[in-house]
Order: sequence, then structure tokens, then C-alpha cells
Amino acid sequence: MTQICTPAKTALVLEGGGLRAIYTAGVLDALLEADIHFEYLVGVSAGAIYPASYLSRQQGRNLEIQQGFLSDKRYMGLKHLLRDGNYVNTDFTYRRMANELVPYDFDTFASSGSEFKVGAFNCLSGETDFFGMKDFSNHQRFLDVLIASSSLPFISKPTVIDTVPYLDGGIGAPIPLAQARKDGYSRQVVILTQESEYRKSAFKLKWLAKRVYRRYPKVANALLERHQVYNQALVDLEKAQSQGSALVLQPVTPLGLSRLERDISKVSAVYYRGVQEGKAFIPKLLDFLAGE
Repeated sequence: MTQICTPAKTALVLEGGGLRAIYTAGVLDALLEADIHFEYLVGVSAGAIYPASYLSRQQGRNLEIQQGFLSDKRYMGLKHLLRDGNYVNTDFTYRRMANELVPYDFDTFASSGSEFKVGAFNCLSGETDFFGMKDFSNHQRFLDVLIASSSLPFISKPTVIDTVPYLDGGIGAPIPLAQARKDGYSRQVVILTQESEYRKSAFKLKWLAKRVYRRYPKVANALLERHQVYNQALVDLEKAQSQGSALVLQPVTPLGLSRLERDISKVSAVYYRGVQEGKAFIPKLLDFLAGE
């Protein structure tokens, strides 16, 4: 079992953002290189996908996947949305990727010694359900949870787990500070994928949300309130920073990537930016950890 290098009661909290979170992947690889590990991580959407390879100690795996397959027609595209209901081809991008193409080290993940919480939006209850390591003993169930957590609204069909339909965890818990606190972690290190000036705007197509999710009205309502939830999370985070209980790393300037970016040169550049800024962040991180 890998020794955890961070103090107890310090959580690593990860925002999503689709391919913008390749920045996070770069930061996490910088932490891996420095042998810095957390005993507790919580993330949603891409903020859960990329740290999975951090926990399996597979430095560079996330970039390898993007460089090798982002331009592959099997990865994502309109044909997959029309044929299967998912813009991202989940069988290829998750299952074949982990099991065959760029094999995921499930054994190292399981023996990492960390608790890993992954949030997905429950379409029936309107709440974000968090799955943990006890749920991930079955490898394929772990992949199902990652797929559920990153099932973007409008371009993904809900992922069903134990008869419950789920969508992207970022809908209801975009920066899952509350879950870390609920689990007893009073101090948080937070990696964001938006610059400090960013605030989410209201979703303007109310009629579309209501129509697409007429079977799941709590999804529609959550989409219409998502900007308020996100912006309030930033307020809460700013307060935690001022109180000294949270440390944040985020891009100084916009990353310039869309959630579904296809330009691999831009994606690679953002990854290496994450590595560089992650390395520069380490002294501040170590000071924060030492101050617990």
C-alpha cells in the first residue's frame, strides 16, 4: 500500500470541465512526480476521470489517451450521439480504453490507501450521489460511475446504476467542497479549471431544458439553477480561503479550451501548462499542509 504523504483531514477537491480538466491532469502528474498523495479525493465529471490515473500512479496516462485517440472517429462525434444517444462513445472512450487500449491499473488504484468519492447527479431525486471506494471493487462498476459522473446534459443519455438514472455530477455539485466537509475533511486543496474572474451565466434556454428533461423535471430545474449553485460555491470557497481552511490552484488566465475540444495541440499545451503551474504550486501546497 502506498504511504499517504498529506496530513489527515486534508481533502483534494476537483472541479470538472470536460477537456479543460487536462490542466488538472497536468497538475496531478506534477504531484505524482513529487510523491505527494492525498488520503481523500472528491471530484465530479472530468474532475473524477483524471484523478483516477493519479490514484493508479500512471503518470502521463491522461495525456497519452488524448494524444493517441482525440482525433479518432471512435472517440466522440455527432454520429455517436445520433446512433447511441451519447456524443462521447462511452464503450470506446471508457471501457475499451481502460481494459485494452491504454490499460488502467485497477490493482494499484485499489491499493492506493486513499478514499475516492465520485459524484453523479441523481435524475430522480435531484441530488448528487457520491460513490466511494467500497463501490469500486468491481472494475466495470467503477467505469460505470465515471461514465455517469461525466454524462453531459443534452448530449448524453442518463447512465443507469442500480436502476437509477444519473447525469453529470457537475450539475448539482460543481465544486464538491460540501461533500469533503461532510466526510470530515475540514481543510481542502482545490483545483479549478476556470480563472478567478470567471462566473457562470444563467442557462437561457429554459424551454429546451423543460422539453428534453420532461421525464426528469428535477434535472431541468437543476440546470436552470446551476449558475447560482456554481457561483455560490465560489463564494463559499473564497470564504474558506480567507479563513485559511482552503488552498486553491486555478489558471491565472483562461485555458482557451472547450469541454469537447478536438485540437490536440491546444489540449497538449494546456496539459503542460498544468504540469508547470503544478510544480510552481508545490511549495505553497507544502506550507499549507504543514500548517494543519
